Amino acid sequence: MLASATDAQSQEQTETVLEVSYSGVGGELASNVESYLGILEYSGEPAPSIFRVRFLARRGAEEIKQALRPFGYYHTEVETEINETDNKVSVNYTIAVGQRTLVRTLDIKIDGGLTNDDAYQQLQRRFPVKIGEPLLHADYEKIKSMLRNLAAERGYYDARFTEQKLQVELSDASAHIFLTYASGERFRFGEVTICCNHLSSEFIERYFQFEEGDLFHTRDLLDLQIALAGSDYFDSVEVAPLWQEAKAEEVPVSIRVTPNQRDFYQIGPGYGTDTGARLTLGFDRRWVNDRGHRLSSLLRLSQLQSTGFVDYIIPGKDPARDQYSLTGEVIDRSYEELDSTLYRTSIRDTRHYDTWQRSYQLSYLREDFRFGSAIRETSSFLVPSAEVSYVSSNLDPSNRNLVDSGFRLSARLQGASDSALSSASFVSLTLSGKAVYSINQHWRLLARAELGGMSTDEFDEISPSLRFFAGGDHSVRGYAYQQLGPTNAEGVVVGGRYLGVASAEIDYLVAPNWRVALFTDFGNSGLDWSMTWKQTYGVGVRWLSPIGPVRLDVAQAVDEPDKPWRLHLTIGPDL
Repeated sequence: MLASATDAQSQEQTETVLEVSYSGVGGELASNVESYLGILEYSGEPAPSIFRVRFLARRGAEEIKQALRPFGYYHTEVETEINETDNKVSVNYTIAVGQRTLVRTLDIKIDGGLTNDDAYQQLQRRFPVKIGEPLLHADYEKIKSMLRNLAAERGYYDARFTEQKLQVELSDASAHIFLTYASGERFRFGEVTICCNHLSSEFIERYFQFEEGDLFHTRDLLDLQIALAGSDYFDSVEVAPLWQEAKAEEVPVSIRVTPNQRDFYQIGPGYGTDTGARLTLGFDRRWVNDRGHRLSSLLRLSQLQSTGFVDYIIPGKDPARDQYSLTGEVIDRSYEELDSTLYRTSIRDTRHYDTWQRSYQLSYLREDFRFGSAIRETSSFLVPSAEVSYVSSNLDPSNRNLVDSGFRLSARLQGASDSALSSASFVSLTLSGKAVYSINQHWRLLARAELGGMSTDEFDEISPSLRFFAGGDHSVRGYAYQQLGPTNAEGVVVGGRYLGVASAEIDYLVAPNWRVALFTDFGNSGLDWSMTWKQTYGVGVRWLSPIGPVRLDVAQAVDEPDKPWRLHLTIGPDL
């Protein structure tokens, strides 16, 4: 019987639970209280001895006060209540935050070159602490971090705080901040050394956006590393300032690179609803000589259209942004009663300006073609063209190939004259745009449009590759590739002088990396603007793959319900 009584007492002891609660604060104040309040670790667990509980409760009251001081509450009062029952010990805190401390003095002094630096003048306007506003310790620390980061970014290597003081007067709930930052003088770029480079130093130096003796900025080094890493010449790139070797307020820079594989081969099957099954063979020589010239070639064989091209690329004055290219291309197509072989050579000058890109091109093309059973024709054109594009986008932080929101605008102008190696004279203009807008974490709106027009008195002489067609994966889904447009007497689509295409789409994130979409497309091409616009509607699934969205759509023509639903498969970025 004695053993049974002991067991019962032990069971009763283990069933006594500690419960801790508090009131009077919420939000970020409550979160900080919970991070400081040690007794919360025992809440919901078997209660320790009552003496231990009382000790933890007294210490908890002080911890609550400490938790609220970073928010400017230095006059906090905490009432502690401890209650015991047969199976529970309760500790309850009632918190009265009291008067909040306000910033009354903000005295920031800069000694050294940073005083007159324009970047510091701009930084001052972004300081989070303002006189007369509540004191936040995090904002005080943020000011110090902002000064340190600015100094490191702009080359004030010797910068340090000689005074950093936060003084709180309890009598009038006031805070006084005193900071003195001795920045020293700004360093400049010293000698740049390049190790293990397989290309000429003169060529690599064309990537530099700075010279020896220029004022130091870490952004210049980061831009250089990104440009060299993105050039495809190197397997690895390391750009670093050698602060340990700095002297006379100049810091040398070390660039270490390792060559990439010089030759790159690719081979692979594929499928596209515009092209059918295809086989791709590619060869790239990443550098032809030590001046960074490159060679790219591709042969793509498919059921509907086969393409082969060789592209010789010459880097410009700024290799990261500018390049010239010489291209030879052959496209053989036999589809929807169009039999065509296109031979084209071109020279191109391309420039990138951050979000802008412009391209000038001069092409000479010859095309042998036949629509249906008509006689085979040949036309030749010398075509100068200019194209500009503007892109603004916010990328998904978890996948840089996915667009969270943004837009693209493009314009292309081209033409030819029958007095300059061309079968006919024409001028054409194409305008296009795409947009992506995220409503919230799950819903997105997508839209695109394309307009084109051509002026010519000899349309019958214009090559099919220069005419406008509609229909296909990137045009009006629900119709086959280039299925929409004016037709000849046999009913064969021969292309038009005008083009209009528009699309509206909404998609929803149903699971990580998966979206479903609803869309409608409009468009057609014609010999004049009175052409009838065709409409389709459809549904789709998107897999957000590491290489970009993979889209599977099915669409139906509204005006032609007798036509079957058409499948479309595309891979590539939204913009």
